[in-house]
Amino acid sequence: MKSSKKHYGTLCALLFAVSAYGQSTFVNSQNKWHEGCVNEQYNIRYNSINPTRLSYNKMRTVGMALFSYRYGRGDYHAVDAPKQTNDLNVYIGGLQQLGKANLSGYLKYNNTKSKDIQWNPTLYLNENNPFVLCDSVMNDATTEAFQMEATLSYDFTERIKGGLSLGLKVGSLSDQTDPRPKTNTSVFPITAGVDYHINKPWSVGLTAQIRLLSSNISYSVVNPLNNHRYFVMKGMGDYYGTSTSAEYNYKRDYKGNTFTGALQAVYQPEDEKLQNFIEVAVSKGNEKATDGGSSYVFKGGDYYQTEIKATDRLIWNQSERLRHNIILSGQIQKGDADWYDQKRMTDTEHGNIIYYEILSKTRVQKSQSMTASAEYRIDLLKDGETDFYAGVNAALNRNELKHYSDDGLHKQEWNLLSLNVTAGKTFNLGKGQLAASVNGGYVMPLQDRKFGTGTNVTGETDVTSAYVLPQFEYETSKRIALGGMIDYSLPVVNKVKAGIYAKVKSLIYNDDAEYYQPLKSTTYTLADMGLYLNF
Repeated sequence: MKSSKKHYGTLCALLFAVSAYGQSTFVNSQNKWHEGCVNEQYNIRYNSINPTRLSYNKMRTVGMALFSYRYGRGDYHAVDAPKQTNDLNVYIGGLQQLGKANLSGYLKYNNTKSKDIQWNPTLYLNENNPFVLCDSVMNDATTEAFQMEATLSYDFTERIKGGLSLGLKVGSLSDQTDPRPKTNTSVFPITAGVDYHINKPWSVGLTAQIRLLSSNISYSVVNPLNNHRYFVMKGMGDYYGTSTSAEYNYKRDYKGNTFTGALQAVYQPEDEKLQNFIEVAVSKGNEKATDGGSSYVFKGGDYYQTEIKATDRLIWNQSERLRHNIILSGQIQKGDADWYDQKRMTDTEHGNIIYYEILSKTRVQKSQSMTASAEYRIDLLKDGETDFYAGVNAALNRNELKHYSDDGLHKQEWNLLSLNVTAGKTFNLGKGQLAASVNGGYVMPLQDRKFGTGTNVTGETDVTSAYVLPQFEYETSKRIALGGMIDYSLPVVNKVKAGIYAKVKSLIYNDDAEYYQPLKSTTYTLADMGLYLNF
């Protein structure tokens, strides 16, 4: 059973996230090979959704290539995540300025081998979508993903800039254990934006984005003597039905779209001593599942989500050597899941064709998540680049999940507080430079957790004990995070630099395993190492 998911400069910050709620806003400057190590520091718009952000980069022409290997090991992971992963990544990209036009683009390939994985064979669905086709067989899976993006920002006048971004992400997942899932997913985002300078210090921006998703899952059974079940999930341990020995395959298609609108306001005087950036974004989207392929049509559930996110970034350049960053953000996500009660029918007048008649439509699940975070970072500069930095991030997250089944309302609630600290330094070493950073954090639940499940089924179809309990314990538990990075780069020829880096992150379970004892005293370690060129 696989069920619903609940996931260049001299110095660059490695900010290992303690959790999804405590991650630093400086996400694009995690690796020294990335141009964000410079641009994110000087471009207050760097993490904006608006493509016109390219026109404000300090570094506008640069190329980057990376080959990296990453592996993960440990028992402290989400129930639908693998115990062991091996990743190969290849990336090539860069920035180019051509007169009034600023261009950005990249190509990325990823190959992931996962060991001991079960529950969720989907790719790139919303993590809160409860309508997942799943199975209970532990297996080894291979995922291949290809991603590309091209972004243009153009200066029409001194006051008006326009931008456009096109992206494509395709992924394929498969394993060779009955029942065998084969998943293919494509995501196509299109983003357009405009930026208008009102006067010397003030400017405003407007952005619109559409994200299109298409995914299909096909289960097949090679050995019909093995009756491995797959489940049509409704959420929180509740499912519609299971397969039988007569069903050798099962198909599901997802279609989804998300629309996002965002407004930006920037205060940036000529001396740039004090700058401020505000962005407010509203998103609304849906993902709809349909089963059966060409043989029949069965509605597997409609999921809808609304999100509101606001970010405020303040930069204070106290002196030529001292810079402060303060980032405040808030986010509210709401999800609604609608299930169709259907009756299986047979059309005896047209060759015994199977079809499903819709009897009613019911809202079976509602979810809400609220997150507020605050981050402070100080940078000591040398020759205009970061020589030493230190930062602290705090985040508060509240989650509520309601599921409606035949026997009433079931509810889960939990609140998490996360704290994260990091520090890094650059050293001259021979002809090159060595960057090093360390990171530590802690996540703890606030108040009592409230657990609920949508089914009382026992035995081999008991998805509560097999999935819901371990997943709830994982998401709501106390944990410690420790991490660090070293990165060494040196000039090769002309403007070309070569480098090598290694980083590691460890998550340590630090709770009493109230809901799932096997998680007690577990850890998970993720290591990443790579070679890169900046040119």
